[in-house]
Amino acid sequence: MVLGRPRHVKRMEKELFDIGTWNVNTMLKAGKMQEIADQIVGSQIQIVALQEIRWRGYGLLNKDKYSIHYSCNPNTTGQTGTGFIIQKLAMNKILGFEPISDRICKLRVKGKFYNITLINIYTPMEDKEEDIKEQFYEVCK
Repeated sequence: MVLGRPRHVKRMEKELFDIGTWNVNTMLKAGKMQEIADQIVGSQIQIVALQEIRWRGYGLLNKDKYSIHYSCNPNTTGQTGTGFIIQKLAMNKILGFEPISDRICKLRVKGKFYNITLINIYTPMEDKEEDIKEQFYEVCK
């Protein structure tokens, strides 16, 4: 006799999703966004927090198989920028996106029993100037 998987596990799998994080170093290079998207779409990870996007402003970029919510410097491309890339199958779970700064953004995700808030933070590294670190921690207050 061959035993199958328990019925409750199959039902629960529909409610589970995988989340990851990736410092992409830049998405300004030609083809870089598609390269990153191909890696994520080919995986089981539905939502990935991205750091160092380096775009300008904030917004939503919709593609066939994924979407990118991003929060970057409103005036210039640079060293920062955060966001989330979301596979199309998980888009119906997204309740909202809030760009806070070029280093912080939030994504609200619908859960089965509780909604989840994902916070993506790209902190200044130790070697950054003091004023950059002070500006970052001022936003965090």
